[in-house]
Amino acid sequence: MKKKIDSYVVFDKKGKWMGGYSTKLSEPPLSHPTTAIEMAIMNAEQSNGKVYEVYNSGEMKQVYPK
Repeated sequence: MKKKIDSYVVFDKKGKWMGGYSTKLSEPPLSHPTTAIEMAIMNAEQSNGKVYEVYNSGEMKQVYPK
């Protein structure tokens, strides 16, 4: 099964959960103009944190900062 990104999660520099952003936000009928990754990065910049991709398998991979 191919990995699919379900969401992005943000943790601050101390490891505290700061938010989660579903990739479904960009799909109709929601079609939010700001993508999930963009919202997650904005949150991470404000909290001096890290962004992780969350795959449908449950795995996570850090994507910001690189």
